[in-house]
Amino acid sequence: MIPRLNGDELSSRFDYYAALTRKGVAGFIIFGGEIDVVRDGLRELQRISERPLIIASDLEQGLGQHVRGGTLFPPAMAIASAVRKAGVGSASSLLTKLYSAFAQEALYAGINTIFAPVLDINTNPKNPIIATRSFGEDPETVSYLGCEMIDIIQGNNVIACGKHFPGHGDTDIDSHISLPVLNRGLFDLENNELIPFRRAIDCGVKMIMLGHLSVPAIDPSGIPVSLSAMAVSYLRNIMGFKGIVITDAMNMGGIGKFTEEEASVMALKAGVDIILHPKDPDNIAAYLRQNNLSMESLNLNISTPPNDLKPGFDDNRRLSEEMTRMAIRTEGAAHIKNPFIIIITDDEDEDGRYFIAALRKKHPDIKHCSILPGVDIPWQTIPPGHDLLISIFSNVRAWKGDTKRWVMSAISRLKDRAKIFAAFGNPYLLNEGSGDMRIYAYWASKEAQEAAAEKIMILRS
Repeated sequence: MIPRLNGDELSSRFDYYAALTRKGVAGFIIFGGEIDVVRDGLRELQRISERPLIIASDLEQGLGQHVRGGTLFPPAMAIASAVRKAGVGSASSLLTKLYSAFAQEALYAGINTIFAPVLDINTNPKNPIIATRSFGEDPETVSYLGCEMIDIIQGNNVIACGKHFPGHGDTDIDSHISLPVLNRGLFDLENNELIPFRRAIDCGVKMIMLGHLSVPAIDPSGIPVSLSAMAVSYLRNIMGFKGIVITDAMNMGGIGKFTEEEASVMALKAGVDIILHPKDPDNIAAYLRQNNLSMESLNLNISTPPNDLKPGFDDNRRLSEEMTRMAIRTEGAAHIKNPFIIIITDDEDEDGRYFIAALRKKHPDIKHCSILPGVDIPWQTIPPGHDLLISIFSNVRAWKGDTKRWVMSAISRLKDRAKIFAAFGNPYLLNEGSGDMRIYAYWASKEAQEAAAEKIMILRS
């Protein structure tokens, strides 16, 4: 098992994590914490463990996604956009810098396994949980960038984990909340979803995560792939994967009608190697023993960081900023005279402050209003004769659910009056808009908001 380790509680609950280590857990998945506290605690856990611990984290956007002090990089879809702009000659060098930074910062923090790349092909614009986490909408893009990430981080002694087998892209349900169904025939799967996983196996990925997905073409019973002997057999015997097979987190609604205890037994009987993120690892261990399931040690060739070589954090943050600016994509053009900004956001933490501040450097009198879920468009506050600039903040986040219906409704009601739409997050929301210009920023970092604002100011100068 790989239970959760809360980095902010690592000092106060160290005895608990140490006890789990002595009982023989395979490792931990890290959420949160300050980098120096995390690295010191993980060093001690590795010291007291009889075997090297798998220390993992969902670092799809680098160490800063979960550990404070690490660098936060743009999401996968933004990386793909930046790489396309870099061109063939520069792409390889750019990706080497990027994913070497991922690996070096992870090792410095004490993390030796990254639950990435996301190998899902985002073919469904209504997907609430993959979207910008995917490299793209076609097998070639996802396969190429997925294999680059695998080669580079594993070349830096960090285990890569491709996810979410056999593909979470063509779904419209968040598997954190409930069980999605992937209704594709086996021929379609083999010629679409499975291609990036096949390529990842060919390029030596050491771990694959099974998605909490019902895929009748692979297992007609409809049970989650993560618990399915037929799915594990397909991955092992048909696709030839010899590495570690791990479930997605067991605290997710995607395990369907089963309890965590039942799901854990089913997964291990199916041939899965590791159960991820059980709520109560002691309880799961007791239940497995009751079902005559013994736990065996994995034979792993893994590093036991932390690494004492401090990464170039300043250089990495500059690289993140550079890639953010490179990733910005625009369609069309607009000349606006009297701008009025409408912020549409389904996340109270995102209010467009950097976007507004950047525009006000050149246009200090610019006006704006914000719309949150459940709030109607305040038409009375929009001055007549102003050009509307719609900025949409809707990040992809686990457990968030599908808020897009409300966002799309707001966009639809504004589209005939707006000159510019800018998406800071899910780019598919702009499918509901129109306007003379669209700006795709892919995420809502300060740099992304400032770079998007620059595109508008350039057009007005």
